[in-house]
Amino acid sequence: MRFLLVPENNSLSHVAKCLAIEASLSARGHEVLLAVSNRNARFVESAGVACHVLPDIQEQDEAGFPTVEWFRKPQRILDVIRAEADLLTRFRPDRAVGVFRFTLKASARLAGVPFDSLTCGCMLPESGDVLGFSPGDPRIGEQRYYLDSFYRFAAARASVALGELGLDPVPDIRTMLKGDRTFLWDFPEFSPLAEGCDAVHVGPIPWEAWPHDPLDFDRVTDGALPLAVVTFGTCVTSVGAARRIVGMLLELGFRVLLAAGGQDELLGVMAGDPRVTCCRFAPLHRLFPHAALAVCHGGQMTVFEALAHGVPVLVLPFQPEQAHNALCLERIGCGGRLGNPQPFIGNPSVYIDEFNRMTDADLHDAVGRLIADPKTFGSLAAARETIRGYDGVATLTAALERPCP
Repeated sequence: MRFLLVPENNSLSHVAKCLAIEASLSARGHEVLLAVSNRNARFVESAGVACHVLPDIQEQDEAGFPTVEWFRKPQRILDVIRAEADLLTRFRPDRAVGVFRFTLKASARLAGVPFDSLTCGCMLPESGDVLGFSPGDPRIGEQRYYLDSFYRFAAARASVALGELGLDPVPDIRTMLKGDRTFLWDFPEFSPLAEGCDAVHVGPIPWEAWPHDPLDFDRVTDGALPLAVVTFGTCVTSVGAARRIVGMLLELGFRVLLAAGGQDELLGVMAGDPRVTCCRFAPLHRLFPHAALAVCHGGQMTVFEALAHGVPVLVLPFQPEQAHNALCLERIGCGGRLGNPQPFIGNPSVYIDEFNRMTDADLHDAVGRLIADPKTFGSLAAARETIRGYDGVATLTAALERPCP
């Protein structure tokens, strides 16, 4: 069979999932083409995988999360869909697979190619959650209004492009993340869906071939001090927040590994302190077995890797989906967020501002409550066993090989 894999390019984690799927499908004898943005092509090629370059609506502002700019210009959306449809027509895959990709559903329809989607449950229209808020939280209505307005605005602008192509309009942009079959890389205990939703949980999609700096593992994992792993992903970051978090962890007696996610501005945080190791990329799957705590941005790839090794997680989010992952961690008793929930209207500074309102005592208490509560480790053990029950890559590969009912 032939497969075309296309991620949204706002996060390298989406590209990494495609690389994991590509390796599995190729090992089973299938022909696979991966298409990414120009910015991410070098990353894919450095992993030893050839790729095709496609435009992406994300290139409007290179944002790490969906923004108004992605959808403001229907002509740009139209251009992306046409480029995808042209590639589909020339490559003629048996299936096109979008990983959090907003445009591939339309181009697959134009080209007459079956379309499957891989995404997260909280970004489906059937999700009853307001990202980052629990029922009863103050200002939940405000956040619901902002998010629903964004979903409708994005859908209206996309529908202009869809109309030019003779395709039906959409009422909510999240419907573009649903395929003939929709697969979820999370699991229902973490992100439950409304009854009747036809999406299928395949579980986390890990990729363990991240390029990483040479590390002295014996020194980093020295048992004299507990290890805390700090990482804010590959999209958005805050040097000030990272410096404060690392300093707080040192005060609490941790050794710290700071993974910069390729963001060089973080490499100078606490430079010279022998208890701190900074690197552009780190092999988290090798570090988490030795870690006592993770502090991160709340990206699901990082969160699930930590949970797979029984590591509690504290989250400083930079966008609503990450804030929601912190809420999900709280819900299953495996972590929490640094700061109270805040309505998001497009600027990550709302989360940084809330974090900055926390006192040093607040930060110490957040860590202490999490790692001192015996219930945390029972919850972590349950989450670890749940994740071990999934083999997301193998399950998804087998499903893609089967014809759509």
